[in-house]
Amino acid sequence: MGHAVFNMKIKDAEIDKIYRLGRWQEDKPRPLLLAFHDNQKKDHVMANLRNLKYSVDRFKKIGISHDLPPREREENKRMIEEAKLSYNTQGNDTAENYKFLVVGHGSKKKVITIKKQMRI
Repeated sequence: MGHAVFNMKIKDAEIDKIYRLGRWQEDKPRPLLLAFHDNQKKDHVMANLRNLKYSVDRFKKIGISHDLPPREREENKRMIEEAKLSYNTQGNDTAENYKFLVVGHGSKKKVITIKKQMRI
């Protein structure tokens, strides 16, 4: 999947851990936890998630998300709420027209805004 969708090759040595989460149940998919040795690989995958949407049918139902510790999840949520409040006070456009994402790691972490696509 990595090469076809994300235009990258992943070697076994670049994966720190990979395993299924939860209990097996018939006809129910289980999440897969994948940890890379190198954050750059993870960042590349996360930055190119839109490629899944436009890929072959067998990948269209796959979802990928960050697995963060609770403290970091709360910090990211706080950063996004602050960015939304700040954005709403700056002009005519409202935060509802944008998606807010936390990018980067550690002290380089910041919130970016992406304009939502209008659906017809």
